[in-house]
Amino acid sequence: MAVKIVTDSNCDLPADLIDRYGITVVPLYINIGKKSYLDGVEMTHEQFYEGLPHFESHPTTSVPGPGQLVRVYEELAQAGATEIVSIHIGGALSAMVAVARLAAEEVKSVPVTVFDSGQLTLGTGLLAVTAARAAVEGQPLSDIMAP
Repeated sequence: MAVKIVTDSNCDLPADLIDRYGITVVPLYINIGKKSYLDGVEMTHEQFYEGLPHFESHPTTSVPGPGQLVRVYEELAQAGATEIVSIHIGGALSAMVAVARLAAEEVKSVPVTVFDSGQLTLGTGLLAVTAARAAVEGQPLSDIMAP
């Protein structure tokens, strides 16, 4: 049984941990003025922080639509995932958890468990790494999600 872990780019995990544990990271959007950039794809963290003092307006973020997460979940199922745990930025802080739950309801090929981390940035990332490490060790979903 292959449990796969999904999180969002707010997790701030280094690439080596993402690669080592096979974590799938869904990018959020960084909005600067009228332009949007995929976090970590179209704009790196370095570019963001270097540009921050020079942006004409205060940056904001937004979440992808449920369709993007449905595609991610379906791709993981096609690649052999038998279960997915989707760990995201706290629901009180972002709409990401709500979007992930909508997407999970649409997916029929694999069970998707959405987890509200209640955290920001690396707090979310560390939960994702812990879950991914357990999944790589072959632990079942019930153990990965145990309180």
